[in-house]
Order: sequence, then structure tokens, then C-alpha cells
Amino acid sequence: MLALSACSIQPTLSDRKDIIEKGITEQSPLVTPTKSASAMREGLACMDRMLAAEQVPSTLVAVKSIPDPSGLFSTGTKEMVITALSRMSRTSQAFRVVDYEVDALKQDTVQTMTSLLLNNGQIELRKPQIYVSGAISFGDKTVVSKRSSLGVSTANTDTGYSWDLLGTVVGLDLHLGDMNSRTLYPGLDSANELVVATGGRSVEIGGRATGLPKHIYRLGVQYEVAADVNQGAGAAVRLLVDLATIELVGKWAKVPYWECIDYEQNHPEFKRQMRTWFDEQGAADRITLAQRVLQAQGAWSGPIDGNDSTALRNALALYQASLDLTPVGVVNFETYMGLLRLYAGMSADDKIASSYSPQSNELKPRPHGLPDNEPTTDALALSLLGHKELASQLPIGTSVVLRVAPARTGFLYCYYQDAAQVVTQVYPNPQQQAVVAQGRIGLMVPDVSQANSFLIETARPGVEQVYCAQTTKPLTGRVPVALTQAQLAPIEGLTSIEAVQQQIAAQTGVIAQSQLRWEVEGPVATPPAQPAPAAAPARRGKTR
Repeated sequence: MLALSACSIQPTLSDRKDIIEKGITEQSPLVTPTKSASAMREGLACMDRMLAAEQVPSTLVAVKSIPDPSGLFSTGTKEMVITALSRMSRTSQAFRVVDYEVDALKQDTVQTMTSLLLNNGQIELRKPQIYVSGAISFGDKTVVSKRSSLGVSTANTDTGYSWDLLGTVVGLDLHLGDMNSRTLYPGLDSANELVVATGGRSVEIGGRATGLPKHIYRLGVQYEVAADVNQGAGAAVRLLVDLATIELVGKWAKVPYWECIDYEQNHPEFKRQMRTWFDEQGAADRITLAQRVLQAQGAWSGPIDGNDSTALRNALALYQASLDLTPVGVVNFETYMGLLRLYAGMSADDKIASSYSPQSNELKPRPHGLPDNEPTTDALALSLLGHKELASQLPIGTSVVLRVAPARTGFLYCYYQDAAQVVTQVYPNPQQQAVVAQGRIGLMVPDVSQANSFLIETARPGVEQVYCAQTTKPLTGRVPVALTQAQLAPIEGLTSIEAVQQQIAAQTGVIAQSQLRWEVEGPVATPPAQPAPAAAPARRGKTR
């Protein structure tokens, strides 16, 4: 009676087709991705603006491998350093990482092709000026350890409760060195450590039945509930890397980097409160908040009604991209914190200080710990690379490189007028054809990092100027064709850049405009000297 045929229990896949079909759906993540960023995200952006304001020239930097002798943290620390340098150069263009290293064990495609091209003389590597070195200096496990447990047992029941807390300390040391001499700069170092905690709680309940028939030996039930929380080691290392990079760059560039190390909006209590507000609000309330904040920043002109729409999602995606958030077009928690970053923070006694609450309609910006160098949403920063102040005149023969940093994503157009009143469109141009400029990412005009870049050079004394405008829609078809041809040729019929400004300002959808003037000094042109009159020929005397 207990014998069963093997065929009778053989599984039939076709009978479970409904379950198999769910595999494609179940393999997809349930949450939207977010940017991998530490508590120093705003600090890196602050340093970027500070480096741009100080006109720190673009510097080539190499990053050595950052090993972990402890073996406890399997993180790509070197890549984190590169990301921190990149986020610190979005508008300032302060650093360019030389991505080259020799590793016989990792002959990837780029490294193999680089070796071949170098041998054939088809590629030229640029020597870095400085380099970053360091290591995860230590990882001490269970530096802090605490455990507690309690149990109660009777003849028929067992109950237990336990919790534990473990703390691991990770340290990171980074240094800055001079590539020419392969020596480390004294004092240009950073050494910080952080505690990574792991904790858990569990409850166990068990019971035994009594009064059962004699042929049943024992019957029991046991139930256990456990909750474990592990603070990510990767997030801890990224926080240390961002902090160390801010320190190294600040010391090297001699800027007040300490003003950019603000932990206020990344305080654990602040994040917990934000998460509570986010969970308490429904989708319509979150959309209403997004509409109000975007409207206050000039990025939304639609109604404040809490309704989702394609236009709102596009506006949200642009806003998220400008803040270096994941541009998903919806109000997730990452975006929710970004929307409130100007209106909420932590007080000196570690309590929430906010002009906003889910029950309030007031949005009043509050002061925070970072310096007030963040551009407004309608800003278009325009400066001359290498010239912090334009009070002094530029000599003839000076190469002009513009640094343009829009606060929002839009269509960018720039025009240059020389001292001879000749107007030329310099952006877009044949070498920089992307008319869309991303918000909070600077670009150089011309892009001197390209091998065959064109040059803008002062040629004669007088006043020169540049005018840039950013629009929500392309200007093609709305202004004279000559203003959008991008051919690096003089625009016929124009004798002043003000005429270009009037044409563009008359269009709808102008986000921002910016103008920059400077004076070119040189020798005063003098008329050529007139040749002296020829002398009369001498007469020959007669001999008698």
C-alpha cells in the first residue's frame, strides 16, 4: 500500500506553465535604481562650484589602485576616487583622470588596443601632473560587541528573546603626489575612520502538546522571528573616499574646503524623518510637493493639482538629471529628499529644523551649513578660463577659452565679437555639435582637450565680448538662419552682438542669458612712416 510508482510522482513541467511564466516578471527588481552617493554628495558639488569660482586650471591626475590589506571590504575603491574627482569637476572641469595602467593579469580590450596603438605611434598619452595613492589602511572586526538574551521555559512552553550589536572599524588613508618627481606632497594627506554596525533581534516561541494518545510520542510547535540590519560596507567606504577626496583637493588647491563638509542633511535622524514624511504622504501629495518646488525654481509652469502627467515627468527627469539623481521622472525617496534639501535640515542640537511639513503649504528656504555658492535655476555661469578677474586687460595674442556652466538642461548658443566688430557663433561649432547642454555640467569653448581644437585669440586692441543664451526649444527656424549655422564663420550683416541678443530675447522659452566683456590692450597703430625724399645727384667737378 505504501509502494508508489516512480512515474506517478514524476513532475510534469507543462502543468506548471503558469508558474514558469512568472519567472520573467519575478526576476525584475521591485524598486527603481538610485544614484550611489554618500553623505558628501552636496559637499562634492560645493567643491566643484568653489573650484570654478577660484578658476583652478584643468589638471591631469592618475589614481593608483587602492588595496585592502584586511580583506574585509571588497569594494572598487579606486573607482570611487575617480567618481569623486569627476563629480568635483562637473562645472569647473578641474580634473581629468588619465585612465592608463599596466596590468599583465587584466589585458582588457582598451589596454590591449592602447599597447598596439602606442607601438605604432597612433596614440599619444598625456602625462598626469599629480596622482592619488593610498589604501584601506585597516579593518578591525567586532571592535564593539554587545549581546543580550533572555529565556523562559515551563513544562510545556519555551520562550526566548535575544539581540546583538557588532561594530567594525574601517580606516582609509589617501595621499597626493607629484608625478614629475614621484614624491608625495607633505601635508597633502587624509586619514579617516568609520564604524560599520551590524545588529539583529530574534524572538523564539515553542510549545509542547499534552494529553495525546500513548502511540503519539511527542508533538510540538516552534516559531522564530528574527530581524537583522547590516550597514553596508560599500556605503561606508564611499563616504570615507568622498571625505578624503574633498580634503586632498581642498589642501592642494588652497581653497576653504571645510566649508563644503556639511553633514546636516545626511544626518541619520534627518533621513529617518524624511522617510517618515515620505511614507505618510500619498502619491498625490508627493506630486503636489514636486509641482510646488519645481514652480518655485522656475522649472514647472503647469497647475498645482497633484496629478501625474507626461509634462511633469519630463520636468522631474530634467530636475533629477541636474541634481545628479537617477532621472526616472517619478517622486521616489531620493527625489523627495532632493526637493526638500532647501527647506529642511538639522539644528545644532540634532533636531529637525524645517519650514515644511506634510500638513503645511509653506515653502520657505532655510539657511544651511554649505556656502551660498549654489546657482539659481535660471543661472548661466560664464567666465574666461584662467582669468579670475577681468579688471586687467588681456594682451594681444591671448588664447580665449570660455567656461560655460548652465544650471538647467537646455539648448545652448554662444556668440563671440572681436575688437573689429566681427560676430561669430562659437557654440555649437563643427567640433562641438551637441546643442543640448546638461545642467550643472560645465563645458569649455573651444574644447582645448581635443587634439585639433580651433582657437579664439585676441588679435587687435579694443573691446571683445561673448554672449550665451539657453532655451527650452531649439532656435532653428525661429531666428535668422545665420544665427544657427554653427560654421565658425563671421555672420554676415551683423556689426554688434547686441543684435544677436535682441533676436534671441524676443523668442519664447529663454531660460537664461549671460554676457562677458573684456578689453584687449596692445600697441597703438601708427601710420607707416613716409619714405624720405631722394637726394639730388652730385655734380662732377671739371678738372682744368
